[in-house]
Amino acid sequence: MYKEEIKNKAREIVIKEAIDALTINRNTSTLTRKSYIREIKNFYKLEPLHEFDKVIASCLDDEVINRWEKFYDTIVQTKNADSLKVAYLSGPNPENDLEVLLKYGVLQENVWAFESDNKVYNNAIMSALNSEFPFIKIINGSIDSFLDFSPQKFDIIYLDFCQPIINKGKNNKTLKVITKILDKHSLNSPGILITNVSLPTEEQDKESRNAISKLVATYLYPKAFQESDTSPSGFIDNAMAYGDEFDDFLNKVSKNLDSFYGTFVSRLLIDHASIICPYNRLMSSKIIGKIFTFNENNLNKINTKLKEFNEEYLGDAYFYPFNWTFSILKDYKKFNDYL
Repeated sequence: MYKEEIKNKAREIVIKEAIDALTINRNTSTLTRKSYIREIKNFYKLEPLHEFDKVIASCLDDEVINRWEKFYDTIVQTKNADSLKVAYLSGPNPENDLEVLLKYGVLQENVWAFESDNKVYNNAIMSALNSEFPFIKIINGSIDSFLDFSPQKFDIIYLDFCQPIINKGKNNKTLKVITKILDKHSLNSPGILITNVSLPTEEQDKESRNAISKLVATYLYPKAFQESDTSPSGFIDNAMAYGDEFDDFLNKVSKNLDSFYGTFVSRLLIDHASIICPYNRLMSSKIIGKIFTFNENNLNKINTKLKEFNEEYLGDAYFYPFNWTFSILKDYKKFNDYL
């Protein structure tokens, strides 16, 4: 299973891309590249869309741009592959991933491998000691437990899970680990989180597969766009733009779950990192009490507004995609009606 050709190929591609993004392509991997301000000035100077554009371009003199570029360098800095710190899930054969990491310049001493199963951990230790990689750090425990007491930050965290991203009626280890990484700010900036999750076949677990199909459809249906392999841009309008009712879209997802599941995982992780986790962090912090005054009267008003908004979310999925999905998922009766 760990030596399958397709898995070896995927491992090679994703690790090389991650290392390149943080080293030779580092300045173009950030949300705003170093050359961005200079490009804006040149664009508005050469092709002003409005008279005010010339005013904006004139404000961006060389001194301002140079200050921005110096500031960018202090934040992003430069890194070589041998200075990258990497964490990954060990399994019984930690050398499989390690061989690829070292091939592209990562040092053994900068790699942490995690294994919580005692028997597998012992096998991993023996496997590492008997290999060419005796300096790797193999931690007997889960990565999320390690992050609870360690301030260590990583440039790359590679999570090769052997379970779906959502487990029906089981301990949801996958999202738990990802949430802990985000909560603890355990990735450097810029940094890369690599995830790989499984999907059961019809023969393995038909019930779970059907449940995942419903969840994926509910999550993706209201999104403003969909990924597409056939579109030149890689994206197409959402299902509603093509006149699909939810049942139609659910049928498409069920028939092509393997493809839609990959899209769902990517979109969920993006939302989790940019919306869910920051919102949860704010609501659980003490600062929320300084921003808002909570008393029984205010809470009653908030609850009344939430009920009104809830109906609005359910009635307009396009403008409230995230809220629409969670409104349905929160109310199982409505969820069943829609599914």
